[in-house]
Amino acid sequence: MATGKRARDIFTRTTSPADISLDVTPRQIGRPRTAEPYQKVTVCLFDRHVLTLDKVALAIRERTGKPVRRAELVRAMVDHVAARLDPSRPDFDQAVRSLWPTPDRPPAVTGRPPRPSGRRKR
Repeated sequence: MATGKRARDIFTRTTSPADISLDVTPRQIGRPRTAEPYQKVTVCLFDRHVLTLDKVALAIRERTGKPVRRAELVRAMVDHVAARLDPSRPDFDQAVRSLWPTPDRPPAVTGRPPRPSGRRKR
């Protein structure tokens, strides 16, 4: 069965070689650069806070299709609160106090109710 070419012509190059480089781009070590300097901080949250962050992240993902990390939500909330708090304003103390719960104004619970402390009374 003839193919129309001789055996030595089968392996002859018919196109110019591709401009493919075998050089590998150097890897970046560490986190990618950001527009502003940052510090890594560890924060402990109650279960209800984590649950709220997860609910918000899930709602954003359901509506937009974009996954959102908890850290992004915390940064957005800090930016929002920082915009409201201006140390040069006369009502700064009152604004800061309004962020912390007091005995007459407990924190808003959005998740499950807090666990009771101690033993249950019968």
